[in-house]
Amino acid sequence: MASTSKVKKGQLIEMIGHVHIDENRVTVQLGVLVTVDLDKVRLVTPYKTPVDVLT
Repeated sequence: MASTSKVKKGQLIEMIGHVHIDENRVTVQLGVLVTVDLDKVRLVTPYKTPVDVLT
């Protein structure tokens, strides 16, 4: 049986996982995909663009 959590409107939660930003939505991989509006998210760890490694 899968575990579920109840989140109340306005409740602050910390989401740690891989992040994908697409237009005005943010998707975080938390084992399952969680998508929220961009204006509801605060980035805690600065975003670092991927570095291309030349071989």
